[in-house]
Amino acid sequence: MKRVTWQNILGLVALSIGVSSAQASTTAAAACLDISQDTQLTLARYVERSLCANLDTRAAWQRVQTQRAQVGVANSNYYPSLNISASSSRDFGDRVAGTDPDQRTLGANANWLLYDFGGREAGVSQARSTLASLQASADASIHSLAAQAVATWFNRLAAEASVASAKASLAAAKETAEAAEKRIKVGIGTREDTLQAQTALAQAELVLIQREGELAASNGQLAVLANYPANTTLTAQTTLPEPSQLSAPPALAVLMQLADERRPERIAQEQQVAAAESALDQLAAQRLPRISLNASAGDSRDSFGQRDSGQVAVTATLPLFTGFQQRYQERGAQSQIDQQTLELDRIRQQVGLDVWLAWQQVNTARSRIDATDSLLASAAESSRAALARYRAGLGNVLNVLTAQSTLADARQQQARARFDWASARVQLARAAGLLTASPDAAFQDIQP
Repeated sequence: MKRVTWQNILGLVALSIGVSSAQASTTAAAACLDISQDTQLTLARYVERSLCANLDTRAAWQRVQTQRAQVGVANSNYYPSLNISASSSRDFGDRVAGTDPDQRTLGANANWLLYDFGGREAGVSQARSTLASLQASADASIHSLAAQAVATWFNRLAAEASVASAKASLAAAKETAEAAEKRIKVGIGTREDTLQAQTALAQAELVLIQREGELAASNGQLAVLANYPANTTLTAQTTLPEPSQLSAPPALAVLMQLADERRPERIAQEQQVAAAESALDQLAAQRLPRISLNASAGDSRDSFGQRDSGQVAVTATLPLFTGFQQRYQERGAQSQIDQQTLELDRIRQQVGLDVWLAWQQVNTARSRIDATDSLLASAAESSRAALARYRAGLGNVLNVLTAQSTLADARQQQARARFDWASARVQLARAAGLLTASPDAAFQDIQP
């Protein structure tokens, strides 16, 4: 199965917003080099910057590079080793008459392991499995950060919606306060109504201040995650998606199957099991003979002349007894396999639970949106009717304030429901191993 790296994620993001794959690759390659303070951001660009700025993901890929070198080390065991040596010496002590105190030698030695009954192959397999595990672990950290980035983006949009709602409530409170003052002027109002309206106005102003503070905090979180200074004001060039614009996610059984195939955490652990099995194969090969080809050549010179030497030999080595060390090492290796297999089972269980919980959250959030839409429509109509009656000299200000409070709460609940729904879709995409910066793009090519 094809691994999903951060470049792949960026490619999917780009495709979701109409950018070609070639452009996406170019963008991905240059992403980490671009540290310009661009504050006009699309969601794709924001995820891109967040991935590049994160030290954990960068460290994960450095570990991948280190292990890739270890694969090369394991492969080098298939090649012969060649050594050359040279020496020059002079004997200053007593010596036999007729001998030369000066000695010069030059030698070369080659050793080539011809066959070890799968030991080298197991070593390479272990190194490659470890590499695949680290790559998948890096993918997991990337997916986690991408989900965090998208959720932070949506949280900022939800905070903006909350500020807009608070401003609308403040405007309504001002209308009510003005209406109370007009009723006093025409002699049909009461001082109590005016005070209640002014109190509601002051409360609406406080709520707006609080919502603007929450927006500033969410903007700081948005900025820092993408490596901007916390006081940078970012402009999000998208809005919270409308539920009607997005397709329904696939069936739960389909998502469960996809998660088992694609979740990088599961892939990483599966490769850990493979690496442990290869380690046992390496130990088992040590019980068997090792066949090697050895060759050497030398040249020795002194004042009496030159002497050449050379040798070629095939040797076979078989360990007979190692004090039971081999047996215990193999037992330990088998125990490692069992442990890694149990961990794989645990991760599979967790993956299934992640999908199930995210699926339930999506359904719950979608139902909440329908309910809050209905609540908002009725609350808005009730608020308009109450204010109209009050302006006409009917009813009292308490009815108006109650209706406006219900309307403000309905607006806030609607904004929160839309944020929760968008975030739940992101978490479902991550749980199924389908994460992109576009919630809909994650599911568009999968049949329900």
